[in-house]
Amino acid sequence: MSTAQAAVLSDTHHVYTPRGRNALQTICEKHFQEFYNAYEESYADRYGKFRLDRIMEVGEHFLACGDYMRGVARIRCTNPDCGHDYLRPFSCKGFYLCPSCSQKRTLLFAEHLIEEVLLELPHRQFVFTFPKALRVFFRHDRRLFEDISRLIFSMVQEFYQEVAGTPIQTGMVIAHQTFGDMMRFNPHYHAIIIEGGFNESGTFVSIPFAGLQKMTEYFRRKVVWLFVEKELINEEFARNLFSWKHSGFSIDNSVRMLDRKSRENIGQYMARPPLSLKKITYEPFKGKVLFHTTYSDYFKENLHMFNALDFLAELTQHIPPKGVQLIRRYGLYSSRIKGAWDDMPFVAERAPSGWKEEQVESGVSDAPIDFDPFFEHNSVDSQTYKRAWARLLAKVYELDPFVCPKCGSEMKVIAVIQEPEEIKRILRHLVKIGRSPPGLDPASLN
Repeated sequence: MSTAQAAVLSDTHHVYTPRGRNALQTICEKHFQEFYNAYEESYADRYGKFRLDRIMEVGEHFLACGDYMRGVARIRCTNPDCGHDYLRPFSCKGFYLCPSCSQKRTLLFAEHLIEEVLLELPHRQFVFTFPKALRVFFRHDRRLFEDISRLIFSMVQEFYQEVAGTPIQTGMVIAHQTFGDMMRFNPHYHAIIIEGGFNESGTFVSIPFAGLQKMTEYFRRKVVWLFVEKELINEEFARNLFSWKHSGFSIDNSVRMLDRKSRENIGQYMARPPLSLKKITYEPFKGKVLFHTTYSDYFKENLHMFNALDFLAELTQHIPPKGVQLIRRYGLYSSRIKGAWDDMPFVAERAPSGWKEEQVESGVSDAPIDFDPFFEHNSVDSQTYKRAWARLLAKVYELDPFVCPKCGSEMKVIAVIQEPEEIKRILRHLVKIGRSPPGLDPASLN
């Protein structure tokens, strides 16, 4: 055994144990069908009458996540003197219910922003919120997600052009989130915006934000008149909104993003799921879910006991319609313009390291890459990119599922098994010899 392998084994944090079924899956297994049956009568009026098929689709995928009978990968140590192996069940790759798959997506999104998207320029996070009187429209018209995203970007572009007195190319990544404290419906936006942009000659013009009162008022008027144009509210109600002393609209931009860590943190926050498993405790005998979080001024509590069906209703209200994109990119970060970065030298020279590597590897550019030392130190090679699953798990749990816990050698996938009878045969043998996989109920093999 090498010194490196011994070091790995000396740290128990690096030993990978496949996860079992989590508390949320247990809640869904016991109550999801009952929730489905009660939805039309008890929840449809509040949460949406035409959402049941979508909720069931996502729920069924989530319940199949980690189910050994749906298919497994067999992973074995490459050291012939060791031969340690284990079975890894398939994941659902869902983003709205599954905490495990959502966490992988969250980390991968933040990594993608850092390595492939965000230019090496100062950025700032903006948070846009709305009054209670308008929030209900977001629940029943999910097209508003895109409409408001475009409105916010156009507002920033208009401001930049007004300040600079010339057309400015800037970039924005924006995420729409529907959840607030204790999963209540609270639509709002998180945006990463370049603090300035490029003029027609390719010179970067820095445009810092100072004071948000006028920007908030401009945002309020743009949004209210958008609602009027879409005939969601009438002009009388709009003018009533304008008369409110406390408008309910707010903008916060207190967080600047000047280094890699701040970008990673905000990227993860933008793509986070509506629920963390750390916040719930399930009491199966009572059919209750205890939700614990930091003290909420809105609820005047930090603990709340949900009936299991009410808990599922609160959680599933945040599942978006199929095909709706909750994270969008505009300007220099849009797919169309980003595809032309190599023709924009003033942008390419400030591009993130991952994008520069891709240009060299694809033959688009053979010029040497001038990395910032900080980014060079934290960049990952192409082989690591191909093993995203292992890398993401290592970031979450401080471990590597492809390092053998017995000898420290590399582990590889040697087979993918999807035939139910073959899987049952293997699992019965593992149960018989005392190596039952985590989360497996032996009774399910009968």
